[in-house]
Amino acid sequence: MDAVNHHFRTLETDVLVIGGGLAALRAAISARQAGARVLVAVKRLLGRSGSSALTTGGYAAASPELNKQDDARLHYIDTVVGGGYVNERALVSALVDEAPARLAELWEFGAQFRKRDGQYHLSPSGDHSEARVLIPEHMRGSDMTLPMRVVALALGIDVLENCVITDLLRDDDHIVGAVGIARNKIEGFVIQAGTTVLAAGGAGRMFKITSNPADVCGGGFALALRAGARLRDMEFIQFYPWRLIRPFKSTRVPIQPSTFSIGGRLYNSKGERFMETFDPVRKESTTRDLSARGIFEQIRAGHSVEDGVILDVSQIPDDQFRYENSKVVELLDPKKIDYRSIELVVAPEAHFFMGGVLIDENGKSDLSGLYAAGENAGGIHGGNRLNSNAVPDTQVFGHRAGLAAARQAQQTVGARKPRADPIARTGLRLQAVQSDSVTSAPELGMLHDKLKAAMTLGIGIVRTSEGLERAIADAGAISEQLDRLPVQTMGDLTVALEIEDLCAIGTACARSALARKESRAAHYRDDFPQTDSASVKTVTFDQNGIGQRNLKIDPAEAGWIAAREAARKAHAKPSEREYVE
Repeated sequence: MDAVNHHFRTLETDVLVIGGGLAALRAAISARQAGARVLVAVKRLLGRSGSSALTTGGYAAASPELNKQDDARLHYIDTVVGGGYVNERALVSALVDEAPARLAELWEFGAQFRKRDGQYHLSPSGDHSEARVLIPEHMRGSDMTLPMRVVALALGIDVLENCVITDLLRDDDHIVGAVGIARNKIEGFVIQAGTTVLAAGGAGRMFKITSNPADVCGGGFALALRAGARLRDMEFIQFYPWRLIRPFKSTRVPIQPSTFSIGGRLYNSKGERFMETFDPVRKESTTRDLSARGIFEQIRAGHSVEDGVILDVSQIPDDQFRYENSKVVELLDPKKIDYRSIELVVAPEAHFFMGGVLIDENGKSDLSGLYAAGENAGGIHGGNRLNSNAVPDTQVFGHRAGLAAARQAQQTVGARKPRADPIARTGLRLQAVQSDSVTSAPELGMLHDKLKAAMTLGIGIVRTSEGLERAIADAGAISEQLDRLPVQTMGDLTVALEIEDLCAIGTACARSALARKESRAAHYRDDFPQTDSASVKTVTFDQNGIGQRNLKIDPAEAGWIAAREAARKAHAKPSEREYVE
């Protein structure tokens, strides 16, 4: 240990928040407002990197002030039904009950949302029985993260940017901080903290096509797993069905779910409106899991167009399409290209992990001192996240985790004595680095591509026992190959750590998917295509392997689907006919 001490700088705080997006910012602000000293460690730039800054940022909230016909109970039912009935019910209650209050606080922070005629505009969605989705003014997550960054800095929150957290630190069964490295210089950090909040985002870079930016590589999940926490629901991965791949190739341009509520239709290369087969009632306005599978099946059957399907928007009035999909026209209008005069093609992309750290209603994990929020927390969304439920999730559970972490940190007494192993391991890796260059060796990039191809095939939209077993073997083999590659620059070390994390999380996802021998929500097994009524339970994964937890079920849930559809039809508007079918 002494031989590598010179690489490290020691920092101390009450609450350490790992991540820099919406959940991390909310947790940090709430913890600081509760009187705690707060340090945020983020891999790149606070509020300017990760998925939060890039999301289109819809916020679903059942607020009678915005829609008199809506209420939290309807939002609750929508979320549980859409989640395949495997959501943690107490977490869903917290989400829907508190989403409006956290939205009001976002307004206070300076976040701007779209209005029509001076009133906040609620967009419809096939996922929700009422129009309850607010869209940021510029359809960018940065409409929220940047004002929150300003608030965080004004509150005196300390920020450590370009910091890659490599391990959590333990003192017996208590998490007492973390160890990390700088991305752009040969330096390490030992961060001593009373409590720690994981809010580092998902793991979309496990797949070939993803909405997630380059820095979203499963770090929060892997940190929790290595420290001994339990993950849950890791078999449930959401693939956003409608990424526009024609006319756009490298630029991520998603088609908004509301497009299908106002008349958008999908056709395969044979001219078939294939979603009528997968959901005869809602068709294109169905849940994302069914949409993604429907499109994937066209690709697999050879009925695709450029590895996607055709999006027909001919029945949508121009002003409505432009309003709901402003990014499309913002990119095409300057080139004098009319979106109505060209063929539009969409394809699925890996988007969101429903699984994550097993938490209680306050974001607390089963390790003392460790909390999780945002995409790092599991249980809220069950088997499939509803459109625009992610942002309120970050605010509700970021707030709850921040408050709880602050209270625990302020009650913690006594010296912290973290185990030295993680610090020594990181120190040895830093010692081997010869350059602070952020570039990485091509061999590492090729290995990452190999992992993405293997995981896309093995744990993608359609799964089999054989494919899942192969994914586990591939992740193990790639991890072994990684150990044999030289790490000479800080860029090499960062990429190597990311691949290491993705291999571990790919294995967790595949083992969890093997354990769920049924198809439910976003988890589809070709060898077990039916939903098993006996499998309304949670699959957990930790260092000891697979476990299970029973869920508290409301007997009234049996009649929810019929009640939900009745509510949709009763409150429908003529212009939204497609949405309520």
